[in-house]
Amino acid sequence: MVKVSIIIPCYNQGQYVAEAINSALSQTYSDIEIVCINDGSTDNTHKIIKSFADKYKNILYINSEKNNGVIYSRNTAINACHGEYILPLDADDKIESAYVEKAVKILDTNPNIGIVYCKARIFGKKNRNWKLKKFNKSDILYENCIFNTALFRKSDFLKVGMYKNYMMNGMEDFDLWLSFIEQGLDVYQIDEVLFYYRKYDQETRTQIFQKNQNEIWLSVIKNHINLYLNDRQFLERLIFSKPLEARKKYKKYKNIFYILLAITAIELMIILIFIITLVWRGNV
Repeated sequence: MVKVSIIIPCYNQGQYVAEAINSALSQTYSDIEIVCINDGSTDNTHKIIKSFADKYKNILYINSEKNNGVIYSRNTAINACHGEYILPLDADDKIESAYVEKAVKILDTNPNIGIVYCKARIFGKKNRNWKLKKFNKSDILYENCIFNTALFRKSDFLKVGMYKNYMMNGMEDFDLWLSFIEQGLDVYQIDEVLFYYRKYDQETRTQIFQKNQNEIWLSVIKNHINLYLNDRQFLERLIFSKPLEARKKYKKYKNIFYILLAITAIELMIILIFIITLVWRGNV
């Protein structure tokens, strides 16, 4: 058994996958295997990955002639790997050489921590720091702040049921993190940029998510309903966390409601005074 398995699924990203593999090979932590899975690519992905696998003994190559999707590919690779810890890495992204070493140290010394990630930078079409919110157990229910390339234990991954097929349109990593949190596991962020997320023009799974985000969010909430119901802010966010225009309408109607409430209160007061006056006159 090795300590860490870096999982690299690839579908038609032959132009980038060598950079991802090289970043995995350059890690300062030595007890690593790299599991690459070609998910039915039609470009030169197979040729590139095989050339690395033929050269390096610590690369395990799985070749699928059929495109099964990233969830199937990651689950297949993780089931086949030998690592105690898992680090998923998409074929178009890359990591700094010290990432694994620093992340392993956190998991080794903190059994209560289940997810270790870092700060990140966007590169490619755009180049800037990726400003993600700091992890908070309540906030992550409404906005994922942990990217896919985070270190976790294989045993925890298997325990929560791996990546779920109902998240095939995106956010499968978010769903996984919520499953870990449901198990009482904590999250740790390394205060350094050690991960690089590529941006380019080709349609990505992020864009696919945007087309299906309502269905995806319904799946997340449905399958983690206890997390949401136990969050004190859930009802408040459900009602008030709306797009800007909806918030403006809410404020408008809220003010109208308060005006009507004030008018009603005044009317009730006048009626009450009138009744009291009639009663008082009758007694006199």
